[in-house]
Amino acid sequence: MLLTRRLERARAKPLGFVASDYALAVWGLGDLGALFAAGTPTLDALFDEDMLGDDLEAWLAESHLLKRSFRATALISGLVEKRHPGKEKTGRQVTVSTDLVYDVLRRHQPDHILLKATWQDAARGLLDIARLGDMLARIKGRIRHQQLERVSPLSVPILLDIGKEPIHGEGRESVLMDAERLLEEAAGSGE
Repeated sequence: MLLTRRLERARAKPLGFVASDYALAVWGLGDLGALFAAGTPTLDALFDEDMLGDDLEAWLAESHLLKRSFRATALISGLVEKRHPGKEKTGRQVTVSTDLVYDVLRRHQPDHILLKATWQDAARGLLDIARLGDMLARIKGRIRHQQLERVSPLSVPILLDIGKEPIHGEGRESVLMDAERLLEEAAGSGE
């Protein structure tokens, strides 16, 4: 997701991504290979360790990952109770309560100790940011783009997963606008 955010800023119009233990694939409207060959953006810039700063925080803020982590923090801290004498909240009720508290804290007290604890839990337990930072440091300057004449046999498993993780950005909007325009043209010509 962090790479697609950077590609979106580079106006590469990514449409989706697939990640596995062995590979990462990003596809878009334009020829990403031509962009890399032209050096706009460079692969080193895309995989720079600084993505673990503002990009990561912005992505986490937009994702539901922190809200789900906050649920556990709110329950453990006693901010939200699941069981009350004579009553027990359903999982959905707890989620609604914690989401509401999370949104209010983010808006009015973004430096609240429970939000900081949630971010630390997510960074350590869910994302393993330290390990990701080490990996980015190890690969710095070692990634190269290789144009192939045909699909590599090693890429087949990841190609089969294309389409599972769409990106909601400029590329998708462009596709939807083109489809809408074609529908209007077809309706106007009586087809």
